[in-house]
Amino acid sequence: MAEFEKRLACVIAADGSVVRGYLIGDCRFEKPNKYTVTWKVPLQGEAKTNFAGTIGSAKDEPVSPGLITVGLGRQPDQMEVHTFDPDGSPAARSFHLVCFRDQ
Repeated sequence: MAEFEKRLACVIAADGSVVRGYLIGDCRFEKPNKYTVTWKVPLQGEAKTNFAGTIGSAKDEPVSPGLITVGLGRQPDQMEVHTFDPDGSPAARSFHLVCFRDQ
């Protein structure tokens, strides 16, 4: 049996492309600000997941201020992320996610 993975992480560019990460499957971007992130392991069920997200650079570009919301998705291996301008208007932003899983 495979070892239970306790940590997942990724960096997603504003266009939804995966820049880097650990156990990240893919990311689907729906304009103007919805990202569906799919992992290679489930976040629900056997795993109890805590997570955090922050607006941040994908590579070395300047970071525009913004807000982010992160939640579990409809599928056990998915998360939904929404990004916003500082005033709360929907806006595409690069971001970083980290997930901590317990059993």
